[in-house]
Amino acid sequence: MRLLFVHDRFGAMAGAEVNLQLTAAELESRGHAVALLHGPSTGKGENAWRELFPDRFALPGARHSRAAQNALEVFQPEAIYIHKMSDGSVLKALVESGVPIARMVHDHDLYCMRSYKYFPLTRTICTRGAGLHCIFPCGATLARNRQGPFPFKWVSYLARKREIAVNRRFARMVVATDFMRHELLRNGFDGRRIEIHAPVPRADDSAATASFSERNLIIYSGQVIRGKGVDVLLEIGRDLNTNPIACSYYW
Repeated sequence: MRLLFVHDRFGAMAGAEVNLQLTAAELESRGHAVALLHGPSTGKGENAWRELFPDRFALPGARHSRAAQNALEVFQPEAIYIHKMSDGSVLKALVESGVPIARMVHDHDLYCMRSYKYFPLTRTICTRGAGLHCIFPCGATLARNRQGPFPFKWVSYLARKREIAVNRRFARMVVATDFMRHELLRNGFDGRRIEIHAPVPRADDSAATASFSERNLIIYSGQVIRGKGVDVLLEIGRDLNTNPIACSYYW
C-alpha cells in the first residue's frame, strides 16, 4: 500500500514526531511505501527522516493547496495518514481527493483554541465542545504567542470551526484514550469512525492490577508544564495516601 503521511513539521521535536516516525518505519518494514507531506523543518534528527521518507513534499511559503495536490499527483497514495495539520487549504485538497484519510489526534489543538482544555484564570477543566463560549467568556481568540515578536496572537474561531468540519469527513480518527474520544464526540464526530489505540496496550485488561509499592514511586516522562497535569498527579497522590511520593521526571 502507498501511504502518504502528513505533518506540520519535518524532523524530531516531541511525542507526535516520535509517533509518526515509529509508525512509518514499522509500516515501511512490512513492505508499504511511505511518503511525507510536511511543513517547516525542526532542525533535529532530519537525516533519519530523509532516509525513512525518500518521497518528500514540502509546503512552501504560499500556495499550500497546490503543494498538497502535487503530492497526491506524484505519489498517488492509496491512503493518507494525517498527524498534525491545521492548514485549511491543505486539508481541503486532501479530503476532496477522495483518498481515504485517517488522522491521529495527539492533543487538544483541533477542538480547543487554547490547546489545553482548561480555563486560564480558574484552572478548571472545560467540558464543552468548541462553540461561541470559546469567544466569551473564555476569550480564546487571543492566545499567547511563543514564536513571533508580539506576546499575543489572534486565533480565528471561524477557521477552527471549518477545520473541525473538514476533519469530520475523514474515514477514521485515531486517539490514545477514551477521554479524547469523548472530546471528539462533544464536537460532533461520528463515534463509529473513532478508534482508540493506547500507546502502552495491556495484554489482558481484566488482569490489570495496581503496581504501587509502599514507597509510591512514580516515573513521569514528558514536558513539565501545567497542561501535562503533573501537579494534579502529585495532589491526587497526596490526598489518597499519607506516604510521601518520590517522583522523577525527564524531558
